Amino acid sequence: MPTARSVAHELLERVFFDGAFSHIVLSNALDDSSLDPRDQGLVTELVYGTLARKRTIDTILDQYVNRALHGLDQPVLVSLRIAAYQLVFLDRIPAHAAVDEAVGLVKRRCGRGAAGFTNGVLRTMLRKKDDWPVWHQFHPGDQPVQHLGLRHSLPDWIAQRLIDDHGFDKAMRIGAAFNERPPFYLRVLDDPPAPIVAELTGVDAVPGVWRTDALDESIHNALEGGRLIIQDLGSQLVSHFSAPAAASRILDACAGLGGKTMHLGYLAGADATIVAVEPNRSKLDRLEQTAQSTSFGDRIHTFHGPIEQLGDDTDHLEKFDLVLVDAPCTGLGVIRRHPETRWRRSPDDVADRAKLQTKLLEHAASYVAEGGTLVYSVCSFVEEEGPAQIEEFLKVQPRFKRQPPPQNTGVDFSQFTDDAGQLRTNPADHDADAFFAARLIHSET
Repeated sequence: MPTARSVAHELLERVFFDGAFSHIVLSNALDDSSLDPRDQGLVTELVYGTLARKRTIDTILDQYVNRALHGLDQPVLVSLRIAAYQLVFLDRIPAHAAVDEAVGLVKRRCGRGAAGFTNGVLRTMLRKKDDWPVWHQFHPGDQPVQHLGLRHSLPDWIAQRLIDDHGFDKAMRIGAAFNERPPFYLRVLDDPPAPIVAELTGVDAVPGVWRTDALDESIHNALEGGRLIIQDLGSQLVSHFSAPAAASRILDACAGLGGKTMHLGYLAGADATIVAVEPNRSKLDRLEQTAQSTSFGDRIHTFHGPIEQLGDDTDHLEKFDLVLVDAPCTGLGVIRRHPETRWRRSPDDVADRAKLQTKLLEHAASYVAEGGTLVYSVCSFVEEEGPAQIEEFLKVQPRFKRQPPPQNTGVDFSQFTDDAGQLRTNPADHDADAFFAARLIHSET
C-alpha cells in the first residue's frame, strides 16, 4: 500500500534523475492517488521541500557520509534527502517516523546492507544536530554569497545576482520567500465576477484578483466549471499593466497557452481584437479551445508561427495599438512553484535567453503603430532578462520611450513598480512570483 513518503520518493527519483517536472508528476500522481487529503499534502510538502532545499540537505548529509553523495544508489540518496528534509525543516514530523520509513524503503529496494548504511547515517545525523546549520561556516559579512546560498539553498550564481540587485538583507528575505509555498491567486475567466465573489473565501489582493491559501470545494467547482483560473498575481499584473482597455488592436507576440491572451481579452474593450502568435501547434490548439469557451473568443485570432513571419500574412498587415512580448525566459522568477529550476539553470542559459529576447523585441517593435504601446515582460528577476533588455533596446530604437504605469486600471502600481516605472514583483515584498515588465511608447519623433 503506497504511503505519502513512498509516493514522494518515487516522484523525486523521476525529477532528480529522469528530468521530470515536479508540478506535472505531482499533479498526475495525486489525481490517481488513493491517499487521503492529509497524506496528499505531505507528498506535496516532501516533493517541493526536498527539491528546494537540496543544496542545504546535501551539505548536511555530506558530513555523515564517507563517500561522494552522487555515488550512492539512487533509492538511498533520495531516501536520505527526504529524511534529512523532515529532520531539519519539518519540526512537526517525529524523527522516528522519518528515519524508520527511509530505512524500510531502502531495505525493500536495495537490501539489508544499504538499509543499515541509511540507518547509520541518519542516526549519526540526529546525534549531531549542532552541525546542521551549515551556513554558519560562512559569515555574512565576509562570504555573503555562500551564506545566502546555503541558508536558503540557492546556487551561488543566483545568490550573487540577488545580492547585487537588492543588497544582502533583502536578498536573504527573497531567498527565504523562494522556499515558502505560494498562495493561489485566482481570476475570473469570463463570467461576471459578482456571483463568483459571493462564493469565495479568498481575500482581494487587487481588483479582480483573489488570493487563497487553500482551494476549498467552492473554488474547485468554479475552476472545474471554467469560471475561474489560477494565475499568479505577478502574471495578472502584467495584463493590467498593459492597459488593454485603451487599445483597439492588440498583439500577443508570445502567446503560449494563452493565459495572458485571455486576460487581455477579458480586460479589453468590446470592440477590440486580439491576435495571438504562437509557433507551437499544441499550445495554440489549447489556446483556441480556451478562447472558444469565452464570450470574447470570436475577437481572438491566432497565428501559427514565429513573430517574424506575422508580416507575411496579408490578414495582419495593419499595425497594433498594443503589443505584448511576454518573452520566453529562464523562469527563475517562479522557482518557488518549480523548485528544480534553480538546479537546472546556469548563467549560460540566461545569456541564451537574453539573445532570443532581444530578437523578439526587435521583431515585435515593428508591429507597433505610431503612438502605440510595447510591453515587454518576463518571469525572471535577473538583470539581463529584464532591465538590461530595455536599456539596450532603447539605445537602438530611439523612437521608443519609456511610458509610466497606466492610470485608471483599478490597480495602484506604486507598490509594484521601481523608480523607472517598471513592474518589479518578488515573493518577499508582494507574495507573488518575480516578474518584470516595462511599457514603451512608439513616439512620432
